[in-house]
Amino acid sequence: MNEFFGLSMTTIMVVLLTVLAVCLAAVAYVVLRNRILFFMGLRNMPRRMAQTVLIVIGLMLSTLIISAALSTGDTVDYSISKLAYETLGHVDETIQPGNLQKDASSLGDSGLDVEADQYRDFQQATKTANNSNIDGSMGVLFEPAPVLNPTSRLSEPHVELTGLDTSALDGFPDVISAEDGRVLDVASLAPNEAYMNERATDKLGTKLGDTVRFWVNNEPHEFKILDIVKDRVLTGVANDEHKEGIVTRLDTLQKLFGHERVSFIAISNRGGVRDSVALTDSVESDLRGIIQNNNLRLGLGDSKDDGIRTAEQVGNFMATFFMILGLFSIGAGVLLIIMIFVMLAAERKSEMGMARAVGMKRGHLVQMFLSEGTAYNILSAMVGAGLGILVSFGMAYIMSSIFASSEFGVTIEPHVTARSLLIAYSLGVVLTFVTVTFASFRISNLNIVAAIRGTAEDKRPEHRRRIRWWWVVIAIPAMIFPPLGLWFLLRNGLGLPSAWILSGFGLLFGTLFFLLGLSSDKAFPFALGFSLIGAGLARLLTLLKFPDRPVYTAVGVFLIILWGLTAGGRLDFVFGTLNGDIEMFFLSGVAMVTAATYVLIYNSDVILALVTRIGGAFGTILPAVKTAVAYPLENRFRTGMTLAMISLVVFSLTMMSTMNFNFDRLFLSAESRGGWDVKIEENANNQIADLDGALRGAGSSAPDQFRTEGRVSLGGGASSTEVRQDPNAKFEDYPVVGADKGFLENSSIPLDHRARGYETDQAVWQDLLAGKDVAVIDSFAVRRGGFGDSPYDFKVTGIDENDKTFAPITLQVRDPLSRRSKQVQVIGVTSLGASTTFAGLYVPDSAFREVFGEPELSNHFVGLKDQSKSKDVAKDIESTLLTAGVQAESIKAKVDEDQALSRNFFYLMQGFMSLGLLVGIAAVGVIAFRMVVERRQQIGMLRAIGYKRSTVALSFLLESSFVTLLAIFSGMVLAIWLSYFLLSAPDFPTNKNGYAIPWLQIIFFGVFTYVASLLMTFIPARQAASIPTAEALRYE
Repeated sequence: MNEFFGLSMTTIMVVLLTVLAVCLAAVAYVVLRNRILFFMGLRNMPRRMAQTVLIVIGLMLSTLIISAALSTGDTVDYSISKLAYETLGHVDETIQPGNLQKDASSLGDSGLDVEADQYRDFQQATKTANNSNIDGSMGVLFEPAPVLNPTSRLSEPHVELTGLDTSALDGFPDVISAEDGRVLDVASLAPNEAYMNERATDKLGTKLGDTVRFWVNNEPHEFKILDIVKDRVLTGVANDEHKEGIVTRLDTLQKLFGHERVSFIAISNRGGVRDSVALTDSVESDLRGIIQNNNLRLGLGDSKDDGIRTAEQVGNFMATFFMILGLFSIGAGVLLIIMIFVMLAAERKSEMGMARAVGMKRGHLVQMFLSEGTAYNILSAMVGAGLGILVSFGMAYIMSSIFASSEFGVTIEPHVTARSLLIAYSLGVVLTFVTVTFASFRISNLNIVAAIRGTAEDKRPEHRRRIRWWWVVIAIPAMIFPPLGLWFLLRNGLGLPSAWILSGFGLLFGTLFFLLGLSSDKAFPFALGFSLIGAGLARLLTLLKFPDRPVYTAVGVFLIILWGLTAGGRLDFVFGTLNGDIEMFFLSGVAMVTAATYVLIYNSDVILALVTRIGGAFGTILPAVKTAVAYPLENRFRTGMTLAMISLVVFSLTMMSTMNFNFDRLFLSAESRGGWDVKIEENANNQIADLDGALRGAGSSAPDQFRTEGRVSLGGGASSTEVRQDPNAKFEDYPVVGADKGFLENSSIPLDHRARGYETDQAVWQDLLAGKDVAVIDSFAVRRGGFGDSPYDFKVTGIDENDKTFAPITLQVRDPLSRRSKQVQVIGVTSLGASTTFAGLYVPDSAFREVFGEPELSNHFVGLKDQSKSKDVAKDIESTLLTAGVQAESIKAKVDEDQALSRNFFYLMQGFMSLGLLVGIAAVGVIAFRMVVERRQQIGMLRAIGYKRSTVALSFLLESSFVTLLAIFSGMVLAIWLSYFLLSAPDFPTNKNGYAIPWLQIIFFGVFTYVASLLMTFIPARQAASIPTAEALRYE
């Protein structure tokens, strides 16, 4: 992986290593200048090993998340790159007809071949050019056919018969024996001999010497299999879906199929499989010159380099995606670091006060804590980076099992680069160092007398200090970074109280972001703006002596409501449509959890009073309840931080579960199948004119199960049908589908949008049935990013996703070979759920034939009397029409399989995000251990007045339970609130199916979090209960 967030990974590594060196240099300065302070900081680590272990666990999580995300990106990049290198072998570029732009994974699906004269002219021109960077060029023919192995009695309806031009094999040593690695000679094959690749061998149970039977134009033929070869493009790996292949001589295959065409021309660059990629740009430039100078009707297809770039993009996407998902855990980890050091300071308050009293300065305390924090930091980052690699390996194993069972068939192999490991370690150390530095400055600001006495400090309001002109001068160049410059000017120079400055910053920058969001129609700055305005306004009102509770409660509730309304687009009529992406997921969680935490903390006495009343019903535990609810009120900061940490992670998990669950319902709904149960795909070389007749003629009873039957005509592939909207724009690839009378009469495919004048979906389909020049297009062509983005570049403009109706839109469809074209009007857009099965631009069959002529192949759709038998009927049809190469599948089973892939990937993401629960659980453990130390004397007093050991232990457990359950409840409610507004929005694809909550998943997350927190509290609770009364009372 070479880029991350659009930046060079090498540049990121150099910058982070430089910043890391600066951080370590700061600590080295402390060691050299004040070695005693350094060792004073380190001496506390071995004192309480259990606490030290918990601190390391808490601090390591940020590094673990970063390391796991980057390692996952490396793993995916490496795996897909390796697959591209292995599959393409020595094929570096491809030449295909008519400037069609295809990717290397779809070489066999075009249906558009290179004519014989074009191939001969290209080969002659290449030989004349004598380019030293080109090792060879060779014609390759793909023809699909059904294959049967009579020996094993196994069959495969679609095997790519692959023909290689034996006169041009130089430069393509890719037909390799799977058994001993020998390069086999295709030229030595007789007309009835061939090699079979590994994928086909597994499907057909083939052994050396077996004779397999295949059908061309419904006539049987046979090949004797002389060897098993590795899976390569040149041995029949045509695309992700069809990897089964048989390879033989080109002339043998051309004679069987009665033509002299080739599917594409393979180009091999000078060098090996990997180093040849470096010549791609130069070779492609030369190839363009050859094509143009000789007026050939050819064009460049995608290259091996494109496949490697795709691998890089996918790896970069995975790393970025997991990093964004991990931001919740990283944010919780930052909160935990701050809380840990605040608690450490509280533990050493008297010690720090006495140190200040004998002459130690505030900066010395900062250096001492910085030394201790850096020691924790370096250790925890090493542990986190190592565990992150283990997590990424586990994720690789899970992804491999997910994708291996899918049509992609990708094997994910764990792989980590030293660069990613250095970045993860450096970023983890730097992030923690900055947090520790902030926390050190915060805790070093103490009242000496109060610290020595161990009493609470008297929080007096800040007053304006005298003006310091040198800071005013320093602030001028610092204005390059406005927040820093303003702080130097207002706080250090003019001496304004920090609280007033921060509230002003919130209002100022909040307003700027708010206006920026409105002007750019971007949701992120808009939402960030109103959240900052709310925070700044709340702080300003409290500074103006307004009561804290009503201010923070009102602002917090207002922000939560505003976030819900914004997510659901309920405020679009006021602010217009705002566009957002996955970054809104993180911002919404942070903003809403922060607002809810303030609401809960400033109303905790009400909640605790209710808990006490409930506890009063159980007289035996009432003493434990009273003490359990007293301490969270006393330590609002600690309680709030713990609430926020756990709530943030629970929010993200609940949100992800709810989104996944509702999208499952969308795609798995019966209406998304459009009234059809079985899809039958023809083989291009063995077409079926009458499905019912072919089945009955073969003795099948499957037609007796048919309720309805329809047929759609297809071009040779997406690139053999072109579409454009603007008459002055170029045509773009998009699948055009011709629907016959049976399909249009019996379909009930739901529409998300209809042209004005059509009151019902059926009225739209009736106009197609009438043969008018109208069309229906899938949702992929309409949606702009987010859920349901199009796999094609072509987009329809003029249809607002928020409107159910639109003015009819004129499109022009064209056959790229004959150049025939026709205009049609789009009058409907299929629903997102149905678009996965019925993708493309649907036109009347008559309009399709007018432009594209006789279809190269067709798909048949069947509706059954008993939908539950769709799998059995599909198997019956496929086995009956084996010799025709028909592929039949249950539409419901296919959709279930696709959604299972998506669902499993969502589960993987949830598992990754649940790592953040370690932060919350560690926080509970740190607090619990600290409580035992802080309350040692109070525990002795309680025991002295009659509390039993079990009552003391129960008090600790109830206190932990109160905070954890409140955090779980807060995170769940906020996620359900936000997801409801989002998923039930009028323009959201799931709104038709209603809103549903995955209670089982949510309850599981809640129970797991609660039980884990109890386990972390159990040991400290036992310690507290076992303290001898006299010893506790004497403790100082």
